[in-house]
Amino acid sequence: MHESPHGEHPTLFELAKGLARDEFVFFYQPKVSMISGKVSGAEALLRWFKPDGTMISPGEFIPLAESTGFITEISQAMFPKLVEDMLIINDLDEELVVSFNLSAHDFQTPTMLRLIRAAIDNNKIKPHCLQVELTEASIINSTDPVVRENLQELVKLGVKLAMDDYGTGYSSIDTLSQWPFSVVKIDQGLIRRMSDSEKSTTIVQASIRMAHQLGISIVAEGIETGSVYDFLLHSGCTDAQGYWLAKPKSLTDFVSFIRKDQRWSALPLGLIHMAQLDHIQWRKTLIDQVTANTFHEHHDGGVCGVRAERDHHQCKLGKWYYGLGQEFKGIEAFDVLEEPHRVLHQIGGQLVDIAERGGSREDITDGLRALTKQSGIVLELLQELENEAVLKSPQGLAGSDGEHLLDGAP
Repeated sequence: MHESPHGEHPTLFELAKGLARDEFVFFYQPKVSMISGKVSGAEALLRWFKPDGTMISPGEFIPLAESTGFITEISQAMFPKLVEDMLIINDLDEELVVSFNLSAHDFQTPTMLRLIRAAIDNNKIKPHCLQVELTEASIINSTDPVVRENLQELVKLGVKLAMDDYGTGYSSIDTLSQWPFSVVKIDQGLIRRMSDSEKSTTIVQASIRMAHQLGISIVAEGIETGSVYDFLLHSGCTDAQGYWLAKPKSLTDFVSFIRKDQRWSALPLGLIHMAQLDHIQWRKTLIDQVTANTFHEHHDGGVCGVRAERDHHQCKLGKWYYGLGQEFKGIEAFDVLEEPHRVLHQIGGQLVDIAERGGSREDITDGLRALTKQSGIVLELLQELENEAVLKSPQGLAGSDGEHLLDGAP
């Protein structure tokens, strides 16, 4: 295998001929869960191999395909091949998620949606195992309401949408608020500039925090060093992708990679810190809600009508505790956290009821004291959890292409 000489760009005719001759294949770049330390899935990346073994890099043909609209024909022709590969991948591990790059152009007609729906209806793929990646630029430039409708239908099928290259567009936050994304991929340019740019580091940290607040998973791509991996791990990132972990692989090599069952260091201390911030925000929201009712500062019971979640299972801390936080089960501080957290919500609920009934300021003040005292207990346990987790966490060995290992089959 060798790459085409630099600067030789294919024509549209050659591109169409290559597709007709079945010269395109998928390579798979592994993604690693920073929660479990295991391979969580892969991104399917298109590769073009000429009959003589020459590989045409995506950078040489994708721009042409996109500018001419031929990318839609490629997507529709390659999706059945992706399904065939996924049958093999998910037979090995039914929880691995494969992401597939599409554009807004692919959803201007119902064809792609029909292909995906048929694959799901025929039990060839499970919807939660497929993820569609869309660049922010393609979404922003699309004003076609049909695109939005088709993407909404895709989400209803159970397929997750990922915003690719997050941080390169001019209105990423606005785009996230308007489209049904459940995953964000931080642009690899931002990740690579972190070592030289404090501003890029701050943007990455703020993006991770924002995604967490929105309940969106976050993938960092372009990880090329162990120090960057560790920084993102402790910042609360949930998934990682990059050459330091593993390069794109043929299906055969990816299957072999999965079977090795490799492990990377996974100590999601960043998520404990996020849980602390979530709890503090919940407490502030509840206190604002109570004081607004008591002192008649607002008519909606809180700032912008926001009300504190009363169910301890459904607040952000509760969702973390009963979800990703279960990775810490068995650590004493985590195991005893549930009851104080439940009591905290009980106190908070009673305090809101007193305020809404027009209780005295003395009763409100007593309730606020009880709330902050119980909140302190919860925060102390979260801090203790962080300390215990650090002491009990095994340390991985730094390496490249999947060699940041804790254990694994040979």
